[in-house]
Amino acid sequence: MIVTTDIANILYRDCQTFGIDIVPHGKKLMGELKSERIVIHSKSQQPGTYWKKSFVEVNLCVPDLKKGEANTIRLNELEKEAQELFDVVTGCYDGVSYFYSIDSIGTEEDTDLKCHYVNVRLLFEVLNVK
Repeated sequence: MIVTTDIANILYRDCQTFGIDIVPHGKKLMGELKSERIVIHSKSQQPGTYWKKSFVEVNLCVPDLKKGEANTIRLNELEKEAQELFDVVTGCYDGVSYFYSIDSIGTEEDTDLKCHYVNVRLLFEVLNVK
């Protein structure tokens, strides 16, 4: 059985290839962002006949160059890297098969953190048969 915390752990492992610090599951970023960070939000699972489905948000955060000015070059690099990394991934965790792929991807702004980020919304499916 794979639960939402396992999903966060799987994505934590997969996001290591970015070489960016990852915020631990359950922690929130506070104040102005000083360096790049990855934040993973694993959402609740919906039961299905063969697959349990859930959506997961992976945010690749990049500090602004100056107030309100995005580092568009770096955001572009991260978006392309995310597109490749998350473009249809299959695996096995604790003997259970899973599959995930990009549902949507784009850039957004967080004025409180003074950063822009690539928001990757993943559809994460876990095999639900024994």
